[in-house]
Amino acid sequence: MKAENSEPIGPGVLTGQRYLDSLRDGRAVWLDGERIADVTQHPQFRDLAHEMARIYDLQHAPGTRDSMTFLEPSGVRVSYSYLEPRSAADLQKRRANAEIWAQQSYGMMGRYPDFCAAMTVGFKDASDELERLDPAFAKNASTYHRFASHNDLCLAHALHDPSMDRSLRPEQDPDRCVRIVRELDGGIVVRGARLATLPAYANEILVAPTYILNPRERDHALWFAVPIATDGLKIVCRSSFANRGPFSHPASSRFDEQDALVIFDDVFVPWERVFLARAPEVANTVYRTRVMAWAGYAAAIQLLARLELLIGVAHLLATTAGIDQRPAVQVELGELVTYKRIFQDLVRVAEIDHVTTKGGLVAPGNLLHKRAFIGMVSERIVSIIEHIGTSSLIFLPGENDLVTPELKPLLDVYARGRGVNALARTRLCKLAWELTGDAFGGRQQLYERLHSGSPDTITAGVYLRYDKRKATAMVEELLGCRLQD
Repeated sequence: MKAENSEPIGPGVLTGQRYLDSLRDGRAVWLDGERIADVTQHPQFRDLAHEMARIYDLQHAPGTRDSMTFLEPSGVRVSYSYLEPRSAADLQKRRANAEIWAQQSYGMMGRYPDFCAAMTVGFKDASDELERLDPAFAKNASTYHRFASHNDLCLAHALHDPSMDRSLRPEQDPDRCVRIVRELDGGIVVRGARLATLPAYANEILVAPTYILNPRERDHALWFAVPIATDGLKIVCRSSFANRGPFSHPASSRFDEQDALVIFDDVFVPWERVFLARAPEVANTVYRTRVMAWAGYAAAIQLLARLELLIGVAHLLATTAGIDQRPAVQVELGELVTYKRIFQDLVRVAEIDHVTTKGGLVAPGNLLHKRAFIGMVSERIVSIIEHIGTSSLIFLPGENDLVTPELKPLLDVYARGRGVNALARTRLCKLAWELTGDAFGGRQQLYERLHSGSPDTITAGVYLRYDKRKATAMVEELLGCRLQD
């Protein structure tokens, strides 16, 4: 991973075929006791792999190439996901690329590649903090960003620890968090497990703690990156929602990004892949405030695409059922649109209120309250779809029923909607069910609510970060007395 700033160190933006080929690397992906030999061919994995390959090919298509990629001074064409923004215009370029990814995946992928690519920008931007710890860490972060961008790596990240006995701290139960177990001349050996989304489809994985560590838990405070196909790294996937047929499962059959327990069974990490080690205070404070500055922006753009899809589903449920003129239905549709408009405005305000980081880059303004708000309303958004769809989301014929000669003439009458035939109405209702009552919909809603960790912690953080001086000054001025020092 050696780099000279004037020389390319990779071929640049992926094609779909290069992406698929990169996944055939001997990785240890497990599903229901089976080790998956090739995620690009296995029926539970192949559809998302090929959907992602399709989107990667858009990086070379005439209509989207210049919105998704740019030519670096080195001559390498790289994704805007890896752009280091130095102006408000650069933020818009990042957004345009992210919107293509989010819309092409219909907002279904909470960890589409733009999210983790943005983290590499954050690691590099925090180089001033890392430099104070060890100049090698700052160099590693900078070199890794260049390596990832020049090879257009698809990255996953493992931030959260598995749900074990949370009454114990890492110093009491070292297996609670990933930790250093040995230090060698060439690197460190790490052990532990993390929860991750997309690792089966990623080239490498980024690891950093979100748990607030104390000074005695130094071995748990580390940031690093390793290839997925690393000895000792095992990916144990949850039950798949894919391969259930596109008629009844049009979303999950294409966009089940897979969540997994990633186990680091004494994995060797070379020193040049380590960005921070044994520095709890820096790990606690710098990660969310610096490293995630652009990843949160990517998440907001994904949310807007998902809400647009849900508005479309809700509107079509109402119009094809002939209930779109009912005041109660319009109120709920208006509530759904209001949420979308609020989130859209929050993103725009963050762009307008952009800040210049200590590293000299331009980042969107604070978006923590956006994440807090979606945690508050995510369940309500799903319930609106259910209220509008009512029993039509449940009492649905199957795909074969609609073509069976004995049933088809009857279903053409009794399964139709206003202005649409039985086939179209049934497919719409099945999509609505998949996004709400189905296991995939339940996962999507839970993921949205827990996207950045505990909703309560995030909401409390909104208060803690808020500058309360103006508010308290107003109270003191009105009362004519001072209430705090």
